[in-house]
Amino acid sequence: MSKKLLAIALGTAATIGVAQAAPPTFYAGGDISAFKTKIDDTSGIPPNISGDAKATTLRLRGGMHILDWLDAEMHIVLPQDKEFSTNNKVKTSVVGLFAKPNVNVGPVNLYGLVGFAQSKMDFSGSNISGSETQSGVAYGVGVQYPFTKNLSGSIDYVQYLKKSNFGGAGIDVTNTAISAGVLYTFK
Repeated sequence: MSKKLLAIALGTAATIGVAQAAPPTFYAGGDISAFKTKIDDTSGIPPNISGDAKATTLRLRGGMHILDWLDAEMHIVLPQDKEFSTNNKVKTSVVGLFAKPNVNVGPVNLYGLVGFAQSKMDFSGSNISGSETQSGVAYGVGVQYPFTKNLSGSIDYVQYLKKSNFGGAGIDVTNTAISAGVLYTFK
């Protein structure tokens, strides 16, 4: 009997919580990103091709405000071809899905990003060539400020990929971005 009462109480509480929850709102935006692909050659085979490919690129974002403290968000980092060491280039694109816990501190919204990202990298040059796609855990932090009811600005840092022995080639790869942009919330 007590199990039935507990089940009824939990069911009623869940129903009331769902009934009082606001419908999700959607948002979309774009950012200018300082995107960096860091290559560390750990193979020990000369020549050492370690270096950083630093690109300024666009990042597209879209998401859904699910709860007062939680959003779901998708990132697409558009590819840019940049040199990371002498005569070696990499073209990196990223797609990521994130849970975005957040809290309002005055007018500012502080948020974290925890999720999964996939990086596609096309290498070309005298010492390395080919294409490789790797996936893994991604995370970041940021701040968002509302300008109007629907328009806000944000700045964040995200680590999209950190892989050792990337593609079995004896290189370690880290993809990071510092981004600033605007979001439009559809209300």
